[in-house]
Amino acid sequence: MSRCCAGEALDIFSEKGARRELRRYLEHGLGGDDAKLIAAWAAEGGLDGETVVEVGGGVGQIQAELVRRGAAHGEVVEVVAGYVGPASQLARAAGIEDRTSFVLADLLEDPAAVEPADIVVLRRVVCCSPDGPALLAAAAAKARRTLLASYPRHRVVTRAVSRLQNICFRVIGKRFRSFVYSPAELQRAAAGAGLTQSRVSRGFVWETARYDRAA
Repeated sequence: MSRCCAGEALDIFSEKGARRELRRYLEHGLGGDDAKLIAAWAAEGGLDGETVVEVGGGVGQIQAELVRRGAAHGEVVEVVAGYVGPASQLARAAGIEDRTSFVLADLLEDPAAVEPADIVVLRRVVCCSPDGPALLAAAAAKARRTLLASYPRHRVVTRAVSRLQNICFRVIGKRFRSFVYSPAELQRAAAGAGLTQSRVSRGFVWETARYDRAA
């Protein structure tokens, strides 16, 4: 997820929360902002046996959707062990158990643990890292073709909510903090790894971007 972030993530991400996320996905499918990650890929063409890695993927619903749409293999990379069981359940429910895997690793601390893939996904995870642009750059370096990322919009209201959240975390003794980065910072991080932003869509809270490697 992020350098020096695994312990902080354990403060608020747990197996109980993972099971809630799994149940929500199985009952309702992808939410609007998550669906935009799929749309960001589908807009430029279909899947033809590509591999997918979802970094900080939680239960792995994005990679699961891409595998169901034709990707050859998906992998979920997480720092929170509590996601292992629910992610396996999702893979079984989606009928892709033989085409997906789970890796417990921190991309920034141990990049060698994460294999390169045609498509790399960062779903709502950049905002969990104090090294958000570095995390995106590390993910971009693993992307042979495309990086899909969603992150909070860089707006006054979003930054204010993030500051309020962090005050609450501090008051209740949680180490976890949320972060809001400018799109320009993230674009520079992707560009440093050889990717160019090709598509962006904006919701009320989340922004979704696609970055591609030149052919």
